[in-house]
Order: sequence, then structure tokens, then C-alpha cells
Amino acid sequence: MVRILEWRMKLIIFLVLIIGVMGSIAGAQTNVPTIRSRPPGPDSQRGREGGTPGLRLAQDLSGEGQHEAAALEYRRLALSETNTQARGGLFWVAAYEYTQARQWKLAPALLDRAEDSDHALKPVALLLRAETASAEKKHTEAVYYLQSAVEEKSSPDMQKFAVRRVAGEYLRAGQSAQARAVLSQAPDSEAAALAALTSYERERDKSPVLGGVLGLIPGLGYIYAGEYANGLRSLILNGLFVGAMVYSGVEDQWGAFAVISFFELTWYSGSIYGGIDAAQRYNRTRQERCLEAVQGQAAFVPDFKQLPVISLQFRF
Repeated sequence: MVRILEWRMKLIIFLVLIIGVMGSIAGAQTNVPTIRSRPPGPDSQRGREGGTPGLRLAQDLSGEGQHEAAALEYRRLALSETNTQARGGLFWVAAYEYTQARQWKLAPALLDRAEDSDHALKPVALLLRAETASAEKKHTEAVYYLQSAVEEKSSPDMQKFAVRRVAGEYLRAGQSAQARAVLSQAPDSEAAALAALTSYERERDKSPVLGGVLGLIPGLGYIYAGEYANGLRSLILNGLFVGAMVYSGVEDQWGAFAVISFFELTWYSGSIYGGIDAAQRYNRTRQERCLEAVQGQAAFVPDFKQLPVISLQFRF
């Protein structure tokens, strides 16, 4: 019986050793490096849909919303490009991707290099400079770039785009009279935009200062700006806290009085600042509503299928 057990143990150990050796051999085989053929160079990929692998990669990154990474890839392609026109187009689309990533300050230098590479890109570079200036709230500068782009070279769609965006920039700058003049002189009829502008001019902005002063009476600043629900909430909350303060004082509960007073001070100051914010929100909403009617969805996007040639598609 003992011998049988000994033989069984020896057999088990033998099988374990065999399994271990086989596993080692299999692992060694899986770790053998695979020799791959070298991928085809960029020149062999030209003529296929999407262009070079680098160009397709940049387009894929842009389509996935990774605009900053796409900009870096387009910039890398531009630096390695020998054709001046293609290099200029790649620098331009790199700047465009940076604007999509809201990296406004990185776009102008790339636009300079795009124009240096291909002077024919000046009109589209001016359009992108206008987008950057508008995002940085430099509305007068944006107007200049838009008007300069139209003077350089413009199609009917570009003219229509420029008219609406120039009017919008004037409106953002608080110059509604200039916006009206631009829309009145537009080649196409802008009756709806002019009607919205007329309605905007008839109304008046709310004064943030007056909103803050009225906020000294809890809720009144909100009501002044038309936010009746916020005004009622502010009045109720401040009333409850003032009532609690009075009750705790009458009952000589000064610890509770101190705590409640702290919270009431917060709510009361919130009523004042809330009146200021409510007036500013009212003015901003009113302007945005007019802007939507004046410039609509006016925008442009490059035709990525044509890259590195820059061809813009305008949307309204």
C-alpha cells in the first residue's frame, strides 16, 4: 500500500514537471518577435481617399472632437510639406483646429505662416482671424477682418456670411445703428434681421446698478429683471431667517441668534448681488435673442475631403 502511494506521488510529480516544461516552451514561442514588413511610405498612399496616413489621422482626430491633437498633427504635416500651397493649407487648417479647441491665442501665428506660404490664402485667413477676434471680444477688430476678407476676394456666400457676422459684431459691441446700416446695404434682403433689430432697439436694457439697489429689499432686484420666481424665493427665505432671528433674540438664545444671523447675512447679500446678476442676465438674453435673428447659424467649415486645398463651405 505504501509503495502504491509512493508510485502515485512520483507519477504526479513527473506529470507536473512535464506540464511545466511544456508551458515554458509555449511561452517562449509566444514571445518570439514577429517580423513585419515596413509600412508603405507617404508617397505610396497619395491618391487614396483621405490622402496620406498623417492626413487621415488628423481628420479622424478632428472628427472625434480631439481638435488640439488634430492641430498638432496638421502642423507636423505642414512642417514636413515641400509644396508651398499645400503647406499653407495645412497651416491654415491647424489654426482652424485650434479655434475649434478654443485655443484662440495659438491660431494667429499659424495663420501668419499660412499666408507666408501661400498669399492666396489671405481671404480665408482673414475670416479665421475674425473668428479669433470675436471670441476674444475684440469686436471692432473682427469687423475689420471680415470687411477686409470681402474686399480681397468673395463669393456670394462669403458676402452673405460677412454681412451677417459684421452686423452681429456691431450688435455685440453695442452699436445697433451700425448693425442696421450694414443689414440695410446687404445685397440680399435681410427683412427678418432688420425687424428683430427694430424690436431690440425699442426695448431697453436693465440697469445692474438699479437691480442691486432694489435688491436691498429682498427679491425686488430679481422682480425688476423679470425673474419673479427667484424674487419670491428670496423674499420667503429672507423672511424666514429674519423671523428666526427675532424669535431667538426674544428667547435669549444668543448662540442660535448668531448662527441664524450669519446665514441671513449670506441670503441678504445674495439678494443684492442677485439683483445685479439678474439684470445682466436679462441684457445678455435679450442680445442673444436678437443675435440669433440677425446672424442666424452663419458659420463656415473647411471641406476636409479637399485638404490640403482650402475650400470653405458656408452654412446659414
